Amino acid sequence: YRGKVYALNNSGLFGCFDLKTGAEHFYERLRHRGNGFSASPVVADGKIYCAGEDGVVFELAAGEKFKLLAEHPVGEPLIATPALSNGVMYLRGTRHLFAISKSVK
Repeated sequence: YRGKVYALNNSGLFGCFDLKTGAEHFYERLRHRGNGFSASPVVADGKIYCAGEDGVVFELAAGEKFKLLAEHPVGEPLIATPALSNGVMYLRGTRHLFAISKSVK
C-alpha cells in the first residue's frame, strides 16, 4: 500500500517494510488481550485495520511510523479477514456478521 508492505503475525507483531528495498520502518506489538490474530490486515483510506481473535479491531495510520489510532471492540471473537466493498467493512464474528461504514449526514 503506497510503497509499503504491512505484515501481522499471530502473536500481534505488526511490521511495516519498504516495498522496493525491504527495509524495516517499524516492528511493534499490538497490545491484544491474549488470543492473537488469525485474520490478515486490510487497508482503506490511509488506515490499516487488524481484527483480533479477542474481538477488537485495531485501527492504525498507514505510514512509516507506528501510530495506533483506535481500538474498536465488537463483542465477539473475530477469526476471518475483514472484507471491504463500496465503503463498507464486513466483519464476520463467531455469531454475527457486522457491516460498518461512515455515517452519512
